[in-house]
Amino acid sequence: MAMDSLFDRMRATARQLGAYLEPQWIEAFKQVAAATVADFCLEMYRHLGLLEGVRVVRSSDPAVRRAACDIADFYADVPHEGEIVRARWLDGALKLHEGGDRYVTLPQREIAKEQISPTRDTRLRWMQTVVQCTHYIAGAGEQAYLRKEDAPEITFVNRDPIDRSDEAYH
Repeated sequence: MAMDSLFDRMRATARQLGAYLEPQWIEAFKQVAAATVADFCLEMYRHLGLLEGVRVVRSSDPAVRRAACDIADFYADVPHEGEIVRARWLDGALKLHEGGDRYVTLPQREIAKEQISPTRDTRLRWMQTVVQCTHYIAGAGEQAYLRKEDAPEITFVNRDPIDRSDEAYH
């Protein structure tokens, strides 16, 4: 999405917030500037005071990746044809998924721990070795695949259903 289009949508959203929020929060919304949706949300949460006492980490942070446990099922961020791609480690090789059952096998190379991201099935254990959380809030989709046995020390909480979830991405 072009940045101009994104800013237009943000202005339109700000105009609609008056029906739901106090003016101070609308002003906070207008003042947040970020390049990505994740950064926008984090900055807005900071304005709302929701992150006080909360440590925020990003799984892409090299320090987080170095601190995490070793995993056998992973993706690796590697250079390929002039860009960084996220390739899956499968059958002893890095592979890019082309769709269906087709993959491109990449040349062998060293993979540093800073390049590794977990798969869905290894993510909980991988992140828990760094974050060491006590509670985990998960939606219905995530509850279906979480391997709770990988982190028995966590209390899992079902997230409230999202009303009109089909509109959540707009």
